[in-house]
Amino acid sequence: MTTPTPLTSHTEKLERDALVAGEVAAGALRGIEVASVVLIGLLICPPLAILATVVVLPLLIIATVVGLLLIVLSLPYLLVHHLRGGDGGHLRLLAHRLRHAGRALIDLLPHRIVAGARK
Repeated sequence: MTTPTPLTSHTEKLERDALVAGEVAAGALRGIEVASVVLIGLLICPPLAILATVVVLPLLIIATVVGLLLIVLSLPYLLVHHLRGGDGGHLRLLAHRLRHAGRALIDLLPHRIVAGARK
């Protein structure tokens, strides 16, 4: 263990005190800087959150509802327009696929399965 060296002069004591005071002042300035950033953040963020909640969110909901309403209203027109087509090819293809699906369902009926198993 070493014993502290006695201060030899009044000048060295003043230099050490000045060094400690400088460190304390730097720490205080850093604390003021952090506090100012936190204060600015608290002043800016809540108004932006309120703006997003009160303005942007309702606009987004209104746009979604209007878009869904337009889809529901325009879908029948677009389907009829697409199915009628120029030569009626889409409508014939749809009718063919529906007939094919109906026949497949009839083939899956229980009495057909039992009759097929007895053969």
